[in-house]
Amino acid sequence: MSRLGPKDRDISFEIFKTYLKPFIDDAFGWDETFQRGGFDTYLHPEWFSWVHLKGKKVGMVCSEIQESSLYIHLLIVFTKAQRKGIASAITNKLKEDASNKELDLTLSCFKTNVVAIELYKKLGFQITSEDEYSYGFTLEFNK
Repeated sequence: MSRLGPKDRDISFEIFKTYLKPFIDDAFGWDETFQRGGFDTYLHPEWFSWVHLKGKKVGMVCSEIQESSLYIHLLIVFTKAQRKGIASAITNKLKEDASNKELDLTLSCFKTNVVAIELYKKLGFQITSEDEYSYGFTLEFNK
């Protein structure tokens, strides 16, 4: 993985939009201005990394160390690279980072993102919270 550069901010929003808009639109409607504002305000550039496979960018991850967890804000594997174990490998790397720091690994996922939900369950995450639109997942290490 490698950090996104300063010029990658617009690209990272477009990737976010491409992959998350269907879920956001389904949940509460897509408002471009609102989503861009939230993206720029709440997802800090230093939390983003490119995911590489054989020298090519195949995805993007955004994670933040919080008080008691390493929180995955976004984990996106580009369509052509999906179903090759990349999301599992990224998650396993983040699991290792969290465990080494004695932090839990946490994330939230839209309920309609069935593929991601199944992946997280397969990787050992437990649903620890729920609202109308999403599940909160936790993989505990911080004991």
